[in-house]
Amino acid sequence: MKLFYNISSVHPWSDTRIYFRQAFTHGGTGKYKVKHIAVENNLIPGNIPPNIEVELLPKRPKKKRALNWIPLYKKIKKEKPDVIQFHDPELLILMKIIRWIPHYRPVIVYDMHENVPKVLMRKKIPGFALNMYRQLERKLLKSCSGVVFAESTYKDDYRFLTCPTVDVYNYPKVPFMKENVTKEDVFTFIYLGSISAIRGGETMLHLAKRLVEVKKTFHMKIIGTGSEEYIGQLKTFILDNDLGEYVSLEGGMAFDKAFEAIQRAHVGMAFLVPNPNFIGGKTTKCFEYMAAGIPFLVSDFLIQDELEKWNCGMSVDVSDIDDVVQKAVDLLDSPGMAAQMGERGNTAYKQEYNWEKEEGKLRTLFDKLESRS
Repeated sequence: MKLFYNISSVHPWSDTRIYFRQAFTHGGTGKYKVKHIAVENNLIPGNIPPNIEVELLPKRPKKKRALNWIPLYKKIKKEKPDVIQFHDPELLILMKIIRWIPHYRPVIVYDMHENVPKVLMRKKIPGFALNMYRQLERKLLKSCSGVVFAESTYKDDYRFLTCPTVDVYNYPKVPFMKENVTKEDVFTFIYLGSISAIRGGETMLHLAKRLVEVKKTFHMKIIGTGSEEYIGQLKTFILDNDLGEYVSLEGGMAFDKAFEAIQRAHVGMAFLVPNPNFIGGKTTKCFEYMAAGIPFLVSDFLIQDELEKWNCGMSVDVSDIDDVVQKAVDLLDSPGMAAQMGERGNTAYKQEYNWEKEEGKLRTLFDKLESRS
């Protein structure tokens, strides 16, 4: 059995894509002993499948994350895994160093979660610095045996790659889905994911504030983690606007528990801002809402083809809070219509947007790369 390293110095060990989907997929082939190495969080690893071992890295401030490269390098040099899959752009540097180890040629695959140059463009990095990053990234990517794109839109900026690539969307895998879950007594809006300004943190709270002003009965659950500073700002907003009765910040939650909370809710939310890295993307949370059988409100530049085909949610202009509020009220006041949308979304999940379809592409890529090595 070959040794497979699945590593991240940024993501928590329980990250849905890298652990519950990809690590489980590789461990389930029977070909690999998977060592999943990622960052600690408030969850303790449990119910770990056969062929998977979890190792935790300390959570460090952004400026000190490179300190995690040292133990990673030592582990790799000592154990010499046959395959390495990594999930962070900063680890491109470490992979370049790994290539310098004599008489060691592992298969190395970069799972690209975001288009970093597009992210830097949003941050208004000076042009010369952006060009420097592009040139450096291009050189470092030569260390990779293959690249996985989490969004098909990324390919346009990486046509220079000569190694095999594949699009693997972050569609849900829900082996523990419960049937006939009882809904919350109060109409509930829900969010699951990272919490930040670019992912619509303030938009959700402004929506709650406006719904209170128009005297709607509802609850809003926000599940996920964010920076302490940002979460503090949201808590202050909730306190200052007397929203404590209506909005709950649930913090991090194991995916099985979070998914059951989605099933019990009535409408999902995905108010991402028009970041160049997001435009035209397939935001994961909406497919999780589909799997749970609930409709959703989503930014009008995301998954529009899917919405047009399946009519399982509503698009909103996140720059226009009146539009967001009106669409939310439409669903709140028409629970029957909302439920029908949710049923259509669940059908779409079962037929098209599930991880079982994506893991086949992932396995094919790794089989191809190993046959070359």
